Amino acid sequence: MRDQEKDQLRRAILELLAKGCCGFTDLEKRTVASCMAFATSNTFKRQLYGYLVPCGYVERVLRGTYRVTEKGRKLLAVLS
Repeated sequence: MRDQEKDQLRRAILELLAKGCCGFTDLEKRTVASCMAFATSNTFKRQLYGYLVPCGYVERVLRGTYRVTEKGRKLLAVLS
């Protein structure tokens, strides 16, 4: 996956989360259905669990519920 594709996928995830707390399943379905050919369940999980959560852009509120942090909002502004 190229860096540009990663940034597009990260932006899509952060935009959905910026609208409010979101459950994992709903977030995954909306991201994968975003008509990006490279947006699969595996790439979504890699970006969420491998980058956004560990780096502090997204936080886990409850089991299966996530929200964007202030750091994530700044990243979203840069990616937009």
